[in-house]
Amino acid sequence: MSKIMNLISFFEQYPVFTHDEYKEFLKSLGTTNVNTQRELLAYHLKKQHILRIKRGLFASIPLSFRHSVENFPVDPYLVAGRIRKDTVIGYLSALDFHGISYSLHHQHYFMSESVINPFYYNESEFICLSFPKALIEQQATNFDVLLVDRQGLNIQVTSLERTIVDVLDRPNYAGGWEEIWRSAEHISILNLDKMIEYANLLDNSSTIAKLGFFLEQFKEQFHVDENTLGYLEAKKPRGIHYLERSKRESGKHILRWNLVVPNYIIERSWEEPNEDF
Repeated sequence: MSKIMNLISFFEQYPVFTHDEYKEFLKSLGTTNVNTQRELLAYHLKKQHILRIKRGLFASIPLSFRHSVENFPVDPYLVAGRIRKDTVIGYLSALDFHGISYSLHHQHYFMSESVINPFYYNESEFICLSFPKALIEQQATNFDVLLVDRQGLNIQVTSLERTIVDVLDRPNYAGGWEEIWRSAEHISILNLDKMIEYANLLDNSSTIAKLGFFLEQFKEQFHVDENTLGYLEAKKPRGIHYLERSKRESGKHILRWNLVVPNYIIERSWEEPNEDF
């Protein structure tokens, strides 16, 4: 009974936990027998003290939800942020975490060096991405990653500055250009030096150009000076690049950045007339 009560205490401290954390806790109590560990886990699953999110990942169920487990809202950031030790929440999910995403979504993106297959839970899809190759090569995957408290547990999320550069680099993981632009409209301040430092780490002239174009579009909002734009312009690609390589949409060639930008982005055609009134 004491082991059961100790586990109840563990569940209260860990709203989401891995099987490895569960085993380590039992080992700290002197319970090293694998069969005993398995039996205790099965007992608590049956009693609906916990539920299985996916293989190796569990959520603790508060007392008030134990008679309606199907209605218990497991925090998706804890699911994404706790599934691996090196997990970093990024892209559209980081925009959402920072409170600036424009639309609701049911996809949650996180990065890990050990990529796992996508999985579904509570009608949401959890998608694991690899870190950008340039960051892995430079051992810089943790550059501008924040350690934040979520229900008493630490999770990692990319900073707002890194997130913006990441979504410019890989817009298909951000919900598209309208989502990026509308999300940016909710930002009051950005550390431009940090963004440029990170963009240089990615070592991609196309991404540098996209950052330059983005900052030029939001020049007044983020107080971007001409020296900053000139620095980025000097690093633009020599040839013409498309804003989104995979789609190669027709549009206007922005000579300063050597980018072909779709007209709907330049004109922000998603905005409704008199939208601000």
